[in-house]
Amino acid sequence: MRERLRAARARGAGPRRPRAANGGDGASAAARARPGPIRGAVRILFLDVDGTLTDGVIGFTRDSDFRNFYVRDGLALDWARDLGLLPVVISGRASHAVEARLADLKLEGYLGVRDKVAEAKQVLAREGVEFGACAMVGDDLPDVALMKRVGWPIAVADAVPEVLRIARTVTRAPAGRGAVREVVEMLLRHNRTWTRVLERYEAKE
Repeated sequence: MRERLRAARARGAGPRRPRAANGGDGASAAARARPGPIRGAVRILFLDVDGTLTDGVIGFTRDSDFRNFYVRDGLALDWARDLGLLPVVISGRASHAVEARLADLKLEGYLGVRDKVAEAKQVLAREGVEFGACAMVGDDLPDVALMKRVGWPIAVADAVPEVLRIARTVTRAPAGRGAVREVVEMLLRHNRTWTRVLERYEAKE
């Protein structure tokens, strides 16, 4: 199910109320109607894990930890990587469960990171990309510094107020329930590569 997007106000202002997409077409209509803040293609998508790729719940067994991941988010990240939008996961927590999920999706990831901005700068230097050509999806205070530097800061629907204030876009879907799927579709539409996803599944509009 496609989720609608709602745009947040410019940096430093609070998020707008959700606005219905024309024709009831969900995220697709919203993505077409509201161009993003980046003029060119989005090259890198930085992602937090807990409270962004997951619902924020952390469970523990005697031997390890576990998380809930949403299958549509993972599928969307496959599309992103295949179509030239590099997903990079940066998390402040180390986790065996997250390591396993990143390996399953073949995603680049850095866990147990204290300084997300410094880690992101290393990725940018390697890829030859500026912060202005990047997006970041976050939910809580440790994400703020990196979100303030990228060209397209995005908050999940249930992010904390400080994150919502700096976001240029806020998802309709909550964390761990399709927010990242929503973001990837939006960014691929912005990059004009979304039709290639639809063609792959014989679902072209």
